[in-house]
Amino acid sequence: MTHGMTRHRAEALMALVTLLWGGTFVIIKLALPHISPSAFVLVRFLLATVIAVAIWPAALRGWDRKLMLRGLALGILFGIGFVLQSIGLQTTSASASAFITGTMVVFVPFVYRLVEGTKVRPIHWLSVGAVTLGLWLFTSPDLSGIRTGDVLTLISAIIWAFYVVYIDLWTTDLHDAPNKQNALVIMQFLVTALLAVGSIELIDGGRIEIEWTWALILGLVYCGIFASVITTWIQTRFQRFTHPVRAAVIFALEPLFAAIIAWIVLDESWSFRQGAGASLLIAAIVLPDLYLSKRTDV
Repeated sequence: MTHGMTRHRAEALMALVTLLWGGTFVIIKLALPHISPSAFVLVRFLLATVIAVAIWPAALRGWDRKLMLRGLALGILFGIGFVLQSIGLQTTSASASAFITGTMVVFVPFVYRLVEGTKVRPIHWLSVGAVTLGLWLFTSPDLSGIRTGDVLTLISAIIWAFYVVYIDLWTTDLHDAPNKQNALVIMQFLVTALLAVGSIELIDGGRIEIEWTWALILGLVYCGIFASVITTWIQTRFQRFTHPVRAAVIFALEPLFAAIIAWIVLDESWSFRQGAGASLLIAAIVLPDLYLSKRTDV
């Protein structure tokens, strides 16, 4: 297979990953009336852990202290982000959650600056201003007040920006060690499940109330298998064949997929103001990477 064919195949698979992620917002929204957000995260990632271990048994061997500490740190960031996003979905719409989550791409350069001391380009400062305006238009805090769900989702997006930076830094030296890469995935799933247990104790008073319905079962299967194990495997296996800039632009389409699915399934509609805000958010997320890709001839 030629490099070009491999790249096109990889980018098509990245688009599939983005589509699968986009579907999670509606799926979780439909499942939450039958389970608490923390319990949903717990069952989702216990399922993902079991399946990941079954698929990658060799990843359970050769863990050292350095790998375990990195897996723990990534799992904490990964898990807190998911718990906050799931709780936030109780009081915000699926499309709003998706668009706010998508702003994670904008925060990544600033986290890189904090962690690595790299320079933040002027276009990224401009994108932050555009995101701020886009969020204000889309969520309308001046008209409906500040929704807790929107705030929690924004915090989760910032946490995931740290996650993206650290997973990039820490997996660089594991390029030829797929078992260790898979071990990090398993650790992240397991730590996320453990964090969900803590959230159940703190937020739900230690109670797990589950109403087993088809909406909940579908949500757990979809999110635990398709949107966790399969998407993570695709990223691990194929993202290296494309450039990170191209991958980021593809992933930035997640809110659009989520909004289309929410419109079809949940009949979520937007006002003109929300449409303008959503357009501004997408532009703020996508255009900086497109601009930089032109500059660097990606």
